[in-house]
Amino acid sequence: MQLEEFLTAAEAIVGADNVSRDPTSGASEGMDGSRSYGDPFPLSRPHHPGPAIRPSEVEQVRELVRAANKFKVPMWTVSTGKNLGYGGSAPVVDHTVILDLHRMNKIIEINEEYAYAIVEPGVTFIDLYDEIKRRKLNLWISVPAIGWGSVVGNTLERGIGYTQDAAHYKYQCGMEVVLPDGDLLGTGMGVVEDSKVWPLYSGGFGPGLDGLFFQSNYGIVTKMGIQFSPAPEAYTRIVVEVPEEPDLAPLVGAMTDLMCRRIMPEVAKALGEYGDLARRVPHEIINKISKTLGLPAWRAGFALYGPPEAQAGLLEAVKRRFTEVKGAKLTHETFTAAPGEFLRGEDVTPDFLPQHGVPGLDHALEFSSKENGLWHNCYCPVLPPSGRELYEWYVRAKKITEDHDLNFVADFHVFDRYVIAINLIMFHPSAKSRLHDVQYALMEDSKRLGYLEYRTHISFMDVTAANQSFNNNAFGRFTTMLKDTIDPNGVLSPGKQGIWNSTAKLERFGLGDKSSS
Repeated sequence: MQLEEFLTAAEAIVGADNVSRDPTSGASEGMDGSRSYGDPFPLSRPHHPGPAIRPSEVEQVRELVRAANKFKVPMWTVSTGKNLGYGGSAPVVDHTVILDLHRMNKIIEINEEYAYAIVEPGVTFIDLYDEIKRRKLNLWISVPAIGWGSVVGNTLERGIGYTQDAAHYKYQCGMEVVLPDGDLLGTGMGVVEDSKVWPLYSGGFGPGLDGLFFQSNYGIVTKMGIQFSPAPEAYTRIVVEVPEEPDLAPLVGAMTDLMCRRIMPEVAKALGEYGDLARRVPHEIINKISKTLGLPAWRAGFALYGPPEAQAGLLEAVKRRFTEVKGAKLTHETFTAAPGEFLRGEDVTPDFLPQHGVPGLDHALEFSSKENGLWHNCYCPVLPPSGRELYEWYVRAKKITEDHDLNFVADFHVFDRYVIAINLIMFHPSAKSRLHDVQYALMEDSKRLGYLEYRTHISFMDVTAANQSFNNNAFGRFTTMLKDTIDPNGVLSPGKQGIWNSTAKLERFGLGDKSSS
């Protein structure tokens, strides 16, 4: 009864056409043209979405949150629902109502002089790029591998791009947030009415609250400032290849060394072996194909941005450093704007990474959500910026993955102070029953090494949160206390990142009877 009453109230708020009683319709277009909600790559224990509601403005979100509290109906928030490899638009708790924000798609402001934008959660990287291109602005944004995702959603999940502004969460500046009681909060300098520096200075006055809304269920972000870079006068893309698998250690060592000395920009990407069948591709076959085609064991891509005079010197420093890596082959290509002009992303030749800030969908075309498609799942721990320690983890993770008869696509995002190691498991749908076991095995191994994931699939949020073990899980106790305080009815995204209300957590883990003893 409460759900029906809530959905009736929701129809009065957003219109009947924007409430889907059936989750098979109404979502923004996804894999294979689907308009349904859920995980396009469901594992053997899938998560089922409930009805969906699609507001178009912040006041509607506030009213929906108030109604959710009145009828005690939880909602799972998604920006566009394109969280591929991590659960898509599916909720942790089966049949939770989906609060889909993809209709909130206004680009509120793009400022060329100060290089920022203010966007709603339905704005995709493609939308933002297209508007910059339409207005011929001299700006380069950072985009992830697949450009159809939400700028806000990707940033809140601490997603990654490929330009010098690649760690998107570092360039977020200011939020507008609907709180669990329907109140509206501005963060940073957004505490001032009509602030002129809201998207420029993230510190604000007093405690910084923005971090509370990353990977959490403490509020619904309805507006965000995001900073990026002015368009460069010159751009040099660089590819470094090494012939042998153990060459990963010196390759990554050279990259992190250059980043720490601010010679290379913030992110580079190293790619390894690839397979896509229902069973693991044996090494002897991979090695034979690689040698026949002259393929490297590892390929790293990165780029230089800035004035041509500076690029020449930086490029020589990069070349000199990689001469110390045995067998390394470096190739590069430089693009330079006409005097007094700036490059735009479309002015340079595309590469295997969108380092030029142009979003695309090519990588999405590799996958299909159909029963005979190619699916993927990610395991993503954060490691020290050491080629030696990265290679140690890689060898262990590769063996664990292959012991479960699955293929490990090595995909490493190398930053100056850390590496995000992505075990990108590409698998045939018939292999989905093995994904839980391999994930748990990888988690246990990383735990022994002192590592934790930076994000995870909805199926593994609880167990990942349980690994936050310092001081008897003090972090989890604190997040639960916050949840109980600001969202006592548990109406916002229950279980996201393993964050629950006290009563919901007890029920979730079968401890309800013990709580009364």
